[in-house]
Amino acid sequence: MTYIKTIFCSALMLAANSASALDISSSDTQHEFSVDTQIELDKFYDREIIKFEFVKKNWELEFDTRNYKFNDISDVLQLETTIGKSDPLNAYSLNLVENESVCYDLKGAPTQSQDLVTVYVDGKEITVGEGLTNLEFDGVDRVGKYSNFDVELKFEPVSLSDDYCKGIIKMSIEIEI
Repeated sequence: MTYIKTIFCSALMLAANSASALDISSSDTQHEFSVDTQIELDKFYDREIIKFEFVKKNWELEFDTRNYKFNDISDVLQLETTIGKSDPLNAYSLNLVENESVCYDLKGAPTQSQDLVTVYVDGKEITVGEGLTNLEFDGVDRVGKYSNFDVELKFEPVSLSDDYCKGIIKMSIEIEI
């Protein structure tokens, strides 16, 4: 986006310099020109992410009563785009935006069990606010470039006072243009 703004500003400066040059050689009459710009982003940038989801879509947590924890979950995160094979755009980042979990007792009061999940992507632990950068796509299919990630959620044990737990994990993809 910065690249486009630079070109746009340069074009305006060129137009302003050309108008000054014309104005200097003409009479003392001055004219004011207003500049109006309208950019249709959908025509300006036509590449898009068409799929960013887990293969399983829904996870059923199973509880391991012997270790008093939820069993770990493994899944594949799929990324598909409309970026063509000949397009030089190949770098992107995967970020963990949110990872929260908390457990409650029978009365609904929060217990000591919090932040129960550690997220691993392709064997690397990622934390909130951090992620994997300078990634490259795995390949190209008939629609565009794609990548697949092995994701594992590893759970910590809960306490005996926990009656139910809830949590959320959010990830984002940033394509570098």
